[in-house]
Amino acid sequence: MKRRLIPNTAALLAFDAVARTGGFTAAARDLSLTQGAVSRQVAQLEGQLGVVLLERSVRGAVLTEVGVGYAKHVRTALDMLGQSALEAMGQTPERVLRLAILPTFGTRWLMPRIPRFVRRHPEITLHFETRIGAFDLGDPAIDAAIHSGPGDWPGVRLTLLMAEQVMPVAAPTKAALSMADHGIAGQPLLALTSRPDGWAEWWRQTGQSGPVPAPAMRFEQISTLVQAAAVDMGVALMPGFLIQPELDAGSVIPVGTNVPSGFGYYFAEPELLAGRKAKPAVALFREWLLTEIDRETIV
Repeated sequence: MKRRLIPNTAALLAFDAVARTGGFTAAARDLSLTQGAVSRQVAQLEGQLGVVLLERSVRGAVLTEVGVGYAKHVRTALDMLGQSALEAMGQTPERVLRLAILPTFGTRWLMPRIPRFVRRHPEITLHFETRIGAFDLGDPAIDAAIHSGPGDWPGVRLTLLMAEQVMPVAAPTKAALSMADHGIAGQPLLALTSRPDGWAEWWRQTGQSGPVPAPAMRFEQISTLVQAAAVDMGVALMPGFLIQPELDAGSVIPVGTNVPSGFGYYFAEPELLAGRKAKPAVALFREWLLTEIDRETIV
């Protein structure tokens, strides 16, 4: 009976990735698998256990009540297996730094700079996990995170890395809009789901007249939003430093004023609780990030 109830590791990894990222597409990207492969692994796991772990919809996947509890146990089990493997390989957990990162910030800003950290601290092994939306930084499986928001995360130590500036961008066919900000009002407005008041704030800061048009479409990820703007679906309000490749290539162009969004990018560390020790690697990574920020001017 016990042997029958022990799933294979691939199925557990697939379920854990979906639980962490909130969808099969993001989980597939996290695991470097196809979406279909991840879906089959999770379905196999549900069939083996005889329970529904995820409610599937066109918007993604939501954990069921059973799935929430099981996901916590799976995360703990996988973390224990990983730590045991590191110990067997001669690496202590103190030398492993487990970071939760934002997908676009991670791929576009952080990863190109990570080789410098690795060269400076070859003794530290980095583990990256993609996280979208809210999560529990008190989870012992996470040492620290890159967080985007207004800077009001209770119970967490936040170190500001950079304040966010946003600007309207559109396909090159909309170049005429850059002559006057008010021309944007006649275009479909595209927005990030995490910035529900972004356009209203831009309208206020730039002194636009008339009512604020409601966004025509909302997108969860910056990479999808900039592509929508590039194919002429409308005008997107975006942080410029995260879409520099598209700006350099000319696939999108600025068509309005750059303003502060009120959001920032932070290095987030859990407040230490009883029984949880501070990791020297966390402080080393924080200081390295601040050094990287000082190397350049973010626009």
